[in-house]
Amino acid sequence: MPRSTKRGLVNELPWLAESSIKWPVATTLLIGISSAVFASMVAKGVSAVVPSSEQLLHWGANFGPYTLGGQYWRLITSAFVHVGFLHLAVNMVSLWILGRMVEKILGAPITCGLYLVTSVGAALLTLSWDPMRVSAGASGAIFGLDGVLVSVLYYGKLGLPPEFVRRALGWVVKIALINLFYGLAGNIDNMAHLGGLVTGLLAGVFLARTFSLPQDRLAAQVRVLLVTSCSLLLVLWPIKQAKVDAVELQRGEDAMERRDYTSAIEHYQKYTAMKPDDAYGHASLGYAFHAVERLDDAAREYQRALALKPDTPWVEVNLADIYAYQKKPVEAVALYQRSISKTKAGADEYRWYGSCLFSLQRYTDAENALQKAVALDKSDEEAHELLADVYAKLGKTKEAQKERELAAELEKDK
Repeated sequence: MPRSTKRGLVNELPWLAESSIKWPVATTLLIGISSAVFASMVAKGVSAVVPSSEQLLHWGANFGPYTLGGQYWRLITSAFVHVGFLHLAVNMVSLWILGRMVEKILGAPITCGLYLVTSVGAALLTLSWDPMRVSAGASGAIFGLDGVLVSVLYYGKLGLPPEFVRRALGWVVKIALINLFYGLAGNIDNMAHLGGLVTGLLAGVFLARTFSLPQDRLAAQVRVLLVTSCSLLLVLWPIKQAKVDAVELQRGEDAMERRDYTSAIEHYQKYTAMKPDDAYGHASLGYAFHAVERLDDAAREYQRALALKPDTPWVEVNLADIYAYQKKPVEAVALYQRSISKTKAGADEYRWYGSCLFSLQRYTDAENALQKAVALDKSDEEAHELLADVYAKLGKTKEAQKERELAAELEKDK
C-alpha cells in the first residue's frame, strides 16, 4: 500500500493512530513467544536461514503422522515455529499490523484466543489436504485474524463512521487477497492460509453479533471462542480417520529407523491394506520382510510394487538379490542388468550378480561384475573365490591363482 494512502487512513480514523491505542499486550506477547522460540532454535544449532524438516519437527512443526498420531499439541505449537529469519520477520510484521487492529476492537484475551483457535483451523486444513507436509509459521493464524476483521467490520455494530468501515474493510480484504495470491507463487502452505482465513471469517460472524449486546459482551465472546474450539475438535476426528494411513506409514518408517522390523512390518501391512495401490508401501513392506529374511514374503511385496510402478531400480535390485539366493539366475540377471547401474549397489549385489552370470556360463560378464565387487570390498573372500573360478573358465591361469591366494590370505586372517 502507498505510504500516502496509509497515512490518510490513520489520520481519518483516530482509533488507528498510535496515540489512541493502548499498548497491544496480546500482539506483543504473541510476537515475543515466536521470537523467543526462534532465538532458542538458533541457540540450539538450528539454521537461521534454512532449517531442516527434522529440526522443525523437533521444535513442534505440524506433520500429519505425528499430529494425528497423538501429538495434538502441534496444532498450536506449529504457529510459533518459523522456517528461517525472513519467514519470522515477514510474519511478525503482519501480526503487528493486524493484531493491533483486532486487539483494539476485541481486547487482549480474545485476540490471544483467536490466534490459537485460527492456528488450529489452519493446521487442520493442511492435515486434511496434505498430511505428509511439514508445516510451520504464524501465517495461518494471521490470516485468521484477517478473517475476523473482515467479518467484524462488515457485520459488527461498532459505532464507527460508514466511510471508515468501508475503507478499513477494503484495506483488510486487500491484504488477505494479496497474500493469498502471493502464496501461489512459491512453496507456501496455502491450505493453512485458507484454513485460518475461513476459521477467522466464521468466528468473526458470531463475534460481530456480540456488539449488539448491551452487557456481558466479553462473556459472549468467550463463548464464541469455546464453541469454535469445540467445533474444530469435532472436525479433528474425521480428519484423523481419513488420514490414518499416513500415520501408519510414518510409524513404519520410524520403526525401520530403529531397526524394529517386526513393528515396521505390522505398520506397513496396515498401510498397504488401506492403500493397496501404493507402490512405495509395498516396496517398504518388502524391505522389512527382507530384513528379517522372510524372503518369499519380501519377493511377493517387491513384485507388487513393481507391478504398480515398473522400473524402480532399488526394488528390482533387492528382488534380484532374493532370486539369486533362491537359485533363480535367469530372473535375477534380468533385473540386475536393468537396474544395478542405476543404484548405489554394494559389493554384495555385484557378487550375487557375478555368481548368477557364472551359473549361466556368461563368464566375461561375470568377470566384470566380480571385479566391481572386489573393487568395492577387497576383503570379500567369496568374491575373490568366484573371480578365481571365472578366470579359470576363461583360461586366465595366473589371474586365477592370484585370486585364490588372496582368498586364502583373507581366510587365514579371520
